[in-house]
Amino acid sequence: MDANAVAGLSAFAAAAAACLRVALRRRGAAALWGTLAALHAWWALEILLNLRYRFRAALIPLLQDRGWYASRTSWQGAAIVAALLIGMALAGWLGRRHRDDGAAIGAIAGTALALMLLVVETISLHRVDAVMYAQVGPLVLLAWAWIGAAAIVIASALAASSHRSRSPPAGTRARAAGGDG
Repeated sequence: MDANAVAGLSAFAAAAAACLRVALRRRGAAALWGTLAALHAWWALEILLNLRYRFRAALIPLLQDRGWYASRTSWQGAAIVAALLIGMALAGWLGRRHRDDGAAIGAIAGTALALMLLVVETISLHRVDAVMYAQVGPLVLLAWAWIGAAAIVIASALAASSHRSRSPPAGTRARAAGGDG
């Protein structure tokens, strides 16, 4: 595993752990944070197993057999635009549902960025790949972008963790109300 994969794996694993921590502490937002944790854990596993490269390698012969591979640039560009629009629409929809929770909005934005990076990389338009795989110090630009997306999620999770949940931890309502809970 090269340094770029280690960086992506570490970044997504850390983001998954941060989101899981919030999911376990904030019952009212557990579904959102649990979903974000699962996505980031999946992406860490995806990087470990190189699934996007295996998918692309399996797809190329199918495209070649149908004569579509040579003309792929036109539909790759359209697929990238469609993926970005779908990602932004989904992030916007989730953001509106959680508009009163700034930490959730930040985590949604960072997760949407990571998703779009992975999708655009999988579609693999060569001009875009040239930018994504440009060496910037010890890593390629894509690895730095993964780290940046994960950092947004982690910072948002830390902000969410620092605020008290609107739903107190189990048992505190009963104690606060004078019960023996």
